[in-house]
Amino acid sequence: MSIYERYAPFYDHSGQVRFALLVKMYLQDLLIRHSVPGRRMLDLACGTGTLAIEFAAEGWDVVGLDASPAMLAQASAKADSDLLGQARFIAGDLRRADADLPVAAFDLITCTYDSLNYLRSSAELHACFSAVARLLAPGGLFIGDMNTPYFLAHDWAVCEVRELPGYVQIERSSYDPAVAEVTMALTGFVGDDDAGYDRFDEIHIERGYPPDQIADLVHAAGLVVEAHYDAFSSEPPGPQSQRIFWLARRSIGSAVSAPFDRPPEHP
Repeated sequence: MSIYERYAPFYDHSGQVRFALLVKMYLQDLLIRHSVPGRRMLDLACGTGTLAIEFAAEGWDVVGLDASPAMLAQASAKADSDLLGQARFIAGDLRRADADLPVAAFDLITCTYDSLNYLRSSAELHACFSAVARLLAPGGLFIGDMNTPYFLAHDWAVCEVRELPGYVQIERSSYDPAVAEVTMALTGFVGDDDAGYDRFDEIHIERGYPPDQIADLVHAAGLVVEAHYDAFSSEPPGPQSQRIFWLARRSIGSAVSAPFDRPPEHP
């Protein structure tokens, strides 16, 4: 079973939607300091669409892209009833986001909630950043966040339990320092005490990358790192930062890097 297939209907109610709303407020602040040339937005790994819908409600023309049909179904259902602006949702892989979208079509591209950590090699990250570079309009901005290696190694909870009406979720995690990866086994139980519970299981794996490696990969894709911040602040990240927001711009007049150029070498 692919991840999010059974989890999708419970994703928002398990507390995840709060993070998307927090990101939306933070991005509004960032865009005051780092302006974009227009209001065309692509949200990569959009999930259930909360961030995309929030921006569309403020008049942005938004495309949300995600690899999970189940998550996209949740996003489309929310947009039908709540959307005040304009948004559409499409299936796609963030490593090849430019496959079915026009070049230079977006002024802002976002990828949040550590979705980039799910890309577990430099080659995958480079492919994603290269697609972003091709999809950004000249002067356009990319904003993405990533969990840090420090957070994955020291602050990620080993076990968490969430209980909701009709749903119980257990997360059990382990960290492998050899590859800087956390593996989380998510088990969900759907039902009630009278009728019983239906169980599903998913495995989520995230990798942490040192900041200098991310900066090199962004640069190799043809983008310019404009800033990186300790999450939800205007401060630079430190050695114990848990999450970093990266801001990278496609320069006006810059050439777009060729597809699938080799990423820079890192150990």
